[in-house]
Amino acid sequence: MNIVIAGAGKVGFTIAQRLCREGHDITLIDERRAALDNAANTMDVLGVCGNCAAPSVLKEAEAGAAEIFIAATGNDEANLVACQFARKMGAQHTLARLRNQEYMESVDSLREIMDLNLTINPDYVTAEEISRVLQFPAATQVSFFPDCGLEIVTFRIGENSRLNGMSLSQLPSLIKPKVLVCCAERNGEFCIPDGSFVLHAGDRISVTALPQALRRFFNAVTANQKPVRNVVLLGGSRIAQHLTPLLESTGVRVTILERDYARCQVLAETLREADIICADGADTNVLQQSGLPDADGFVALTNFDEDNLILSMYAEKLGVERVVSKVNNDKFIELLSDVFPDSTLSPKNLVADRIEGYVRGLAHASDKSTIEALYYLGSQNVTATEFLVGEKAACIDRTLKDMRLKPGVLLAAVVRGGKSFLPNGSTTLHPGDRAIVVTANRSILNLDDILAR
Repeated sequence: MNIVIAGAGKVGFTIAQRLCREGHDITLIDERRAALDNAANTMDVLGVCGNCAAPSVLKEAEAGAAEIFIAATGNDEANLVACQFARKMGAQHTLARLRNQEYMESVDSLREIMDLNLTINPDYVTAEEISRVLQFPAATQVSFFPDCGLEIVTFRIGENSRLNGMSLSQLPSLIKPKVLVCCAERNGEFCIPDGSFVLHAGDRISVTALPQALRRFFNAVTANQKPVRNVVLLGGSRIAQHLTPLLESTGVRVTILERDYARCQVLAETLREADIICADGADTNVLQQSGLPDADGFVALTNFDEDNLILSMYAEKLGVERVVSKVNNDKFIELLSDVFPDSTLSPKNLVADRIEGYVRGLAHASDKSTIEALYYLGSQNVTATEFLVGEKAACIDRTLKDMRLKPGVLLAAVVRGGKSFLPNGSTTLHPGDRAIVVTANRSILNLDDILAR
């Protein structure tokens, strides 16, 4: 696909790098010649130097011929103007990176007025991911469908798990929260399991449901794991400002350590329930006095990777059960993968994941395809694809038990009227529904492809 990306900073560079690997034609726009030279030296991209909000620069980058235009600079207004100009010039899809809270509060209206296909707030996306990681301590991967609220959580079954030795047909009667096991990995082999599949310790499985049901499910199958109820956040960044209400909505008590007094005042005005401590959280004495030794979770959100990682190690040494570090340098993530296998998060990578999923959906789409988004499970062996059910889809008004799906295909969820539910044998699909299909079959490019001929 022909993709133009405005902004060659951390986020734009990472997006370009990911999309280049998938074989797309990338043009980068940035005012900094050095940033463009760095990108050109590390990947196969074209560079245009200039202001992305200037029509002349967009014309030089041929933004009007782009199948996807992505505005990922650090300036929200420049991103919005660039997307609007690119759309007027003929760009088929426009995506904007936005961080301003005021834009988030009216994002639906903004998308409609500016004719945007997708908006992403890196701080909120990171806060959402941290919240999910804290809610599902055993998870190794969390895939999130933003438009319908569904999550697919991947985790490994332990020796003492209630799931060990249980067949999937037994699952609904023995564990009350309704979830769907949509993928299983055993000894490196992936499958879409049916009711006869027996779970074993060491299996890596993916389950889907609404977040509340998933939390109850994890509480039921990991009874020996204490839920997170008291969390200390190091750094009062915008991520912390988004994360705090997400945690508080699930009953978590939040303490924020921030050394800037003016920032503490802002946090105190907007986060009434949280404890705001104005102190240097990099001081271990401050951490001790903040109640960290008694906390269930610790999240390091400073702008310094080294501080985040070192203080996270200190929190683990104190016995804090769930520790998460914000890390921007990919080299640190690689070097410390054994120390923090599932506890380091990179905002730029999370944004790139979300955009890459959107682009994958478009890239896999044909003229007749109705793919809305596509995500990979288990190292790209299995896909979770969101389809829009069209007026002429062959599966309309047929019950699931009568559809005769292809082997290795699972209808994992249905979204109707903005509400999601797990299907059963009597479920029928209607025009306008969104169907989430999990499969290892790479030829499923259209919703009708799931049906056996």
